Amino acid sequence: MAFTKPYFTGFEYHSTEICKFLQTYSTFTLMLTNGMIIHYQPEEVLDFQSWLNHHQIEDIRVSIRNNNPAVVAQR
Repeated sequence: MAFTKPYFTGFEYHSTEICKFLQTYSTFTLMLTNGMIIHYQPEEVLDFQSWLNHHQIEDIRVSIRNNNPAVVAQR
């Protein structure tokens, strides 16, 4: 899988159309630049996650952890 490609195989949106995502098991909830929220269940979960990360699409869980000292302190 070439993570550098702007489209992920089987996923209809271009990487630049995605603002942020949240992953729950094999389901990804994605916010698009037009404000739409979509859900996607890829066959290759780790590949899709790597593709999102390669294109620097914000992972909401990581952002919350990094921006909220109280969450880090609770660990």
